[in-house]
Amino acid sequence: MPFLERKVGMKWQGLKIPIIIVSLLAGMALFFAGQWLYQKYSFNDPINYALNSNQSIESFSISNKGSVLQVNVTLKYDEDMMLSYKELRKELTEAMGKKDFQLILGDNRNDVLRQVWYNSQYAVYEASFQGNFQDMAAAVNEEARASGVDAIINVDQGNIYLRLKHEGHTLDQVIALNVNKNYGNGQAPATGGGNNDQGN
Repeated sequence: MPFLERKVGMKWQGLKIPIIIVSLLAGMALFFAGQWLYQKYSFNDPINYALNSNQSIESFSISNKGSVLQVNVTLKYDEDMMLSYKELRKELTEAMGKKDFQLILGDNRNDVLRQVWYNSQYAVYEASFQGNFQDMAAAVNEEARASGVDAIINVDQGNIYLRLKHEGHTLDQVIALNVNKNYGNGQAPATGGGNNDQGN
């Protein structure tokens, strides 16, 4: 009788346990392989091609943050930051389709650039809400000249683009415009670093 009990215990509802385990593992392997192939050929390959073929990019990296793909890009020193940024967003949108992504601009800022940005950011964020762009440009250029920094400022319908350059180092910021937006109580929402952009 103990022998029969041990023999029956090796089955689960008439099926052998090793066969069930092997089937589950095989199913999981096929599922993850399918996900990997979908990710590779639907998103990763087109994105890598777009980034590798873009001549304005110094370096880039791609990572996942939940369901959002993060694309970290550093632009070359002599590139027009606004034009390069807008072209890159267009290329990524075409490659990603409806999938969410976040474009993050990296740079190699030094202490001089950090200080100029620290002293200038109030004027920049004020302009993003009030639209006083000439005052902003004057304030940024004054801070930049005092430290021997080149400042390139551009504005379009959606963003303020600021690139600071000093002895081979760059600091890049993209700040969303909030002019004419109604916030109800008149208080502006908290604003982050300004160099991140959510796609789709």
